[in-house]
Amino acid sequence: MLNSFLLILFISTVFVQNLKVISIIFLIVFVLNVVLNKNLIINLKKLKVLVYIYMVTFIIQIISHQNGEVLFKVFNIYVTKNGVVYFLVTFLRIINLMMISWLAKDTGFLMNKLGRYRQVIENVIRLIPEVFVLFKRRLKFKSFLRYILREIKLKDN
Repeated sequence: MLNSFLLILFISTVFVQNLKVISIIFLIVFVLNVVLNKNLIINLKKLKVLVYIYMVTFIIQIISHQNGEVLFKVFNIYVTKNGVVYFLVTFLRIINLMMISWLAKDTGFLMNKLGRYRQVIENVIRLIPEVFVLFKRRLKFKSFLRYILREIKLKDN
């Protein structure tokens, strides 16, 4: 249930442009992180440095959007309502994506879905040098696949 909800939050975060909707998604993801994420404090400490970088980048974005209703003027730079809204939407979107990734990592739903294939993937990677030997033997594709699958089966047991 949480996995599909996280997917819906992710898709809506990526595609929605409305500031109110992005803010609601931010609140939902923040509450989910507070309740479910055991490593929230550690993740927030790691985020501290990135927030400064994002703030500088987004301030540049505010300055670059010069069309719309002017809120105030600093030197020869106009800070507009459209620029501030664009800044907030982009900033909240990035923070939402990071918090969704924390939830996905902490709940382990990616590893739960892919965990059962981990051993098979490791065996296939280990058998990559065998591919060159099989090409030297000039096996047919069907025989080649049978050999690889037999080796994977033997490694699993």
